[in-house]
Amino acid sequence: MTKLQKICKNEMTRQLIVVLMSLALFYFAFGCENKKHAENEKQSLANVLQPRSMTQPGKNVDSPAIWIASNPSESLILLSEKGSGSMLVFRAERNVPLVTRVEGMSRPNGISIVQNSPFLSGKDLVFVTDRDGNAIHVFTVPDFQRAGTFAKDLQRPMGISTYKRESDGAIFVYVVPKEGKDDAKVIRFKIREEDGKITGDADRKFGKELTVGQETVMVDSEKGRVLVADENARDVKVYDMEGKYLSSFGKGHFQADVEGSVLADCRSSGYYIVSDQRSVTEFEFFDRESFRHLAMVQGRASRTDGIALETKPLPDFPGGLLVAQSDPDKSGGRHAELYDFTDFLKAAGLPPCN
Repeated sequence: MTKLQKICKNEMTRQLIVVLMSLALFYFAFGCENKKHAENEKQSLANVLQPRSMTQPGKNVDSPAIWIASNPSESLILLSEKGSGSMLVFRAERNVPLVTRVEGMSRPNGISIVQNSPFLSGKDLVFVTDRDGNAIHVFTVPDFQRAGTFAKDLQRPMGISTYKRESDGAIFVYVVPKEGKDDAKVIRFKIREEDGKITGDADRKFGKELTVGQETVMVDSEKGRVLVADENARDVKVYDMEGKYLSSFGKGHFQADVEGSVLADCRSSGYYIVSDQRSVTEFEFFDRESFRHLAMVQGRASRTDGIALETKPLPDFPGGLLVAQSDPDKSGGRHAELYDFTDFLKAAGLPPCN
């Protein structure tokens, strides 16, 4: 081997050592960072609110609703299960037993309940949007007999919220169709009974201020407001009951899709609670009067779609019950988690509701 060859060989060896050492340092640093990230994530999860219980796993569950029975211990949690075309019904208690499964839909999504309706001799009713069935189904509660299907020309209906007008007892349903365009992103139906079945007629369309593809609507009848979560704009649009645009709130407080929304009707006023669909869901609290952001609370729930709230005491949830859909394994929705609402208020630094 010539002197020049030896020099070249030594130089190549030196460069190889440098490369190997650099790789070793990179993997060491990467491993430390991963460990640090895992520890931070573990610590973060340790700091969030823990649910009192959760439902059994389902097939792509989405939106919950709470029905209050005359005997509170018999109250129910309803949960849409998109993967099976069903609505799951659970007892609203700590061990959350499955009571029944309401089948016969294509892809149920939003759920809204009317208690003491003026129809079918005063029956309680649940309205369920069927995204792939392009319709709204109605069932009686708690026996879950089919009471009607209407709005069969809707294009992928998603969110739904019901409203009972005080002046005459008329029932209205506000629906957000995923394919809604222009000034038809929110559609209001006036509900009626015909030949022993529940049906509805579209009597108002609005929402041109919304971006396309919304999924959630909520009515605050006492304040005369319709609130629509605008996923793409990452805020909440506010309308009056007739569809006149009033304002928006929440800009800058959402990092992911704006999804579930509920009203906490507390004392003389209350709060709007809206879920930010992050890997660990953030629940944003806004003042009901001023729309001012008050607090952010994290539960254990992940990538939450729908949420439901009952502020009245229940036997196993004396501070009220908040139900949040959760998607911990990115399956679309695995289960719903049950929290005592007082835990949320304490974490938000807010006084009890009752």
